[in-house]
Amino acid sequence: MPFACGQHRVFIYERGGVVPITELTPVESIRWERMRDDISTANCTIPTHECCEDLGNLRTILHELHIEREGVMVWEGPIVRLEYEHDVVRIYAEDVLWQAKRLVLESGYSQIYPNIGNVIDRMDWLLRSQCYARFGDPWKVVPHLHPIHHAGDPRTSRSVNAYQYYVWEDFDKYAEDSGTDYCVVNRDIYYFDTHLAWKVLPELDEAYISQFPRVVEYGNSAATRFFITNGEGQAGWAVQPDLGYGYIDELQTNIQDGTPGALTAEEIAEWSNTAFHGLSGRIPPPVSVIIPENTTLLPGAPWAMTDLIPGAWFQITLDNLCRPITAWQRLHQITVTEAAPEGESVTFTAVSPPTTMVLP
Repeated sequence: MPFACGQHRVFIYERGGVVPITELTPVESIRWERMRDDISTANCTIPTHECCEDLGNLRTILHELHIEREGVMVWEGPIVRLEYEHDVVRIYAEDVLWQAKRLVLESGYSQIYPNIGNVIDRMDWLLRSQCYARFGDPWKVVPHLHPIHHAGDPRTSRSVNAYQYYVWEDFDKYAEDSGTDYCVVNRDIYYFDTHLAWKVLPELDEAYISQFPRVVEYGNSAATRFFITNGEGQAGWAVQPDLGYGYIDELQTNIQDGTPGALTAEEIAEWSNTAFHGLSGRIPPPVSVIIPENTTLLPGAPWAMTDLIPGAWFQITLDNLCRPITAWQRLHQITVTEAAPEGESVTFTAVSPPTTMVLP
């Protein structure tokens, strides 16, 4: 089904997404999204003249909102807010990471040497052992956890105390600080190294997007030396060969969340290795293609709705600028809306990927 031509249906399920309750009709308006490194949301507006009793029986958390587009399920998650007005009911939901957002991490852990470990494994432990499987998986998410590994997975020396974070908060910090990404598609949760192009889309022609991109070179993102410090006088560091740019430093402070103390030689070496990866693509200064926010995919675009997974890589070529460029991009956010009389709109944003691309 081409973009701008899809129609949606809205269903209510019991928590766990297995037992259907009802379909809500008609749908006055609907909006759903998929997000990279965040919890996605959805909402819909339902007039009260057909399903008033069903609408009155809805309950937050106990019920889930499921959205179907042209016979294919595209979004699922618990209802988190209900607003009743005289003629409409507005339903708001978040994706299945909501449970991890509202569950305290009761088990501390330490990856300090000699326990330095794999980041993807730690993220999987957080969701699997400390969240969904912990109470018998009433959300039915465990079969939908997808850690995606490769030989160069990032490593971590992070330590965390019990009761310091919510599960999702700690999970999200790995995406923020450790070179990983995650996204939720329906009930499936994917987490992976940012360098890993585990999903590659067909090249996108500029003729299929509603706004023309621009090319930007970022001098302030350049670096020839990268330091990672504990803020207590120790650091791991890496340096690039001199290509005429002189000394341009990047400093990252990693304060241990759990047990503080002096770094071991092995931890410093691990931080130096991370610093080396942090220098990737910083000299020459990075050049990016910027696709404006709320750019719409036009009919004929070479992607299908099932392709639109945040974190997926794609190429775009721009020939009509003073600085022509072919560049890789990664999907960051997909937002789909449908409302009369406008019909469907599919907008997206993208970000520049790391300069090192690793194929599965």
